[in-house]
Amino acid sequence: MIERVKTIPDLALFLSISVKALLELRPDEHYTTFQIPKPGKKEKRTIETPKGPLKPILSRISDSLQWLYSKKKTDAAYGFIRSCGNDTDKRNIFTNASRHLGKKYLLNIDLDSFFYQVDIHKVTNLFNNYSLFSLEPETEKVLTRLVVYHDRLPMGSPTSPPLSNFATIDLDNDLLHWANRSGFVYTRYVDDLSFSSNLAISQTHFSQITAIMQSHRFKADPDKIHWFGKNDTKEVTGLVIGKKITVPDDFIRDFEKDLDNYRKVFAYAHAYPDHHVLEWIEKLGQVVRGRLAFLQMVYGKEDPVYRKLQNAFGSIGPDEECEYSMSWRYAGYDHF
Repeated sequence: MIERVKTIPDLALFLSISVKALLELRPDEHYTTFQIPKPGKKEKRTIETPKGPLKPILSRISDSLQWLYSKKKTDAAYGFIRSCGNDTDKRNIFTNASRHLGKKYLLNIDLDSFFYQVDIHKVTNLFNNYSLFSLEPETEKVLTRLVVYHDRLPMGSPTSPPLSNFATIDLDNDLLHWANRSGFVYTRYVDDLSFSSNLAISQTHFSQITAIMQSHRFKADPDKIHWFGKNDTKEVTGLVIGKKITVPDDFIRDFEKDLDNYRKVFAYAHAYPDHHVLEWIEKLGQVVRGRLAFLQMVYGKEDPVYRKLQNAFGSIGPDEECEYSMSWRYAGYDHF
């Protein structure tokens, strides 16, 4: 486990490589950069994904960091958190939204370019925290060099999600303290901060929240600050908060379009077998299975909407149930 790593030889042993190979590795030379459209926007998001020898190294570090954070997680954190099958405190997009059920007022704040805000100074301070790690100074430098790109966390690396969770521990704890004192519920799903209350949320409350964020060198995206009054339809990380948790109508409409596309591609593949078509079938199938798993998590296996869509998918091709799912809003990130 990474929390037991102290020296550079310890780190090399943990990563199953030689000390020489570790010290000679140039992480900046092992990234592929590309862009994908942002959901519902004309803008594009830059993805920086590791390749070559760096990729398995970061995957190994990420796995250990995620299990470590699962033991250190704050009461506010709900995104990118591992849990065992018998864990009674499940942390996911659904349980995050459930915390805000029954509240009359809601404020959502997104952190602007979240991973980029976790810069090399925050990562260095994190690895220097002896309540979490036992790294010697030279080991800190090597590990930091492995996980940062252009002096901040890259969007597309497997280590960025758990490191961002660690980097917001103090932010979460200060906001939790403020929320408990002020009569609010506070949760964070990755970069989505949600505050709910039966008290009207004022500009003073907002100023106090942003002041705490600024004290930890985090800033909000001004275009992604959403206020909800007692008569508004409320959403938390894309889930509708009413008498119960539901998905937006456009999610079902998009899902039906995905099913229709999958059906057409599947029929085409039978008529004109081709490896490119088979690749598309696999990709579309992954999307549909992920959406099914998400619906199952929200509504349960016996819900008629879920069963209808599951049966429609099963009638097209093989029915492979998913045991878990990321948020559909982040679908795809986990695969880069």
